[in-house]
Amino acid sequence: MKRLVFFILVLSLSACTTTDRDAIASDHYKTLYTELLNELDTASSSVYFSVEATLSALDGARYRYDVFIDEPQIAMYDIEILVIVDDGSLVISETMMPSVGIFDEKTYHMLPYQVHPEKGFVKGFGLNGITEQSSVKLKVLVSWKDVNRIETFKQVIGLDLSVAP
Repeated sequence: MKRLVFFILVLSLSACTTTDRDAIASDHYKTLYTELLNELDTASSSVYFSVEATLSALDGARYRYDVFIDEPQIAMYDIEILVIVDDGSLVISETMMPSVGIFDEKTYHMLPYQVHPEKGFVKGFGLNGITEQSSVKLKVLVSWKDVNRIETFKQVIGLDLSVAP
């Protein structure tokens, strides 16, 4: 009987932890989203990493955007990335925007010329989404920590994409 009570207690505590973690991640997502919406100073490229994007036509009046972030020039730990389209309002947005490291339990890192996916050291990231516009403005927030995981760095990249007629 004691084992059953203990098992139920452990399950309920782990459920609370998952719910709390989800709520914290959701709040963090909203904070980053708002920060990205309010950012006016965007760069078109980065000296810390490579960023490329494409917009491709799909069936009907839908388009797919792809954002690629790779080739780190410095050590980047605990990476978080969020991509938003056309400065859309967080309040009216019904879809989650592409992100990395915000809702993931695993942390991701990029080091120049080093890849070890099992330990979270990745070559790069590919984020994508669907839109109904043939021309979009993307804002990409890339956040990372230094090697000691003390100082946080952020960079916002603005990308204008359109499908060739």
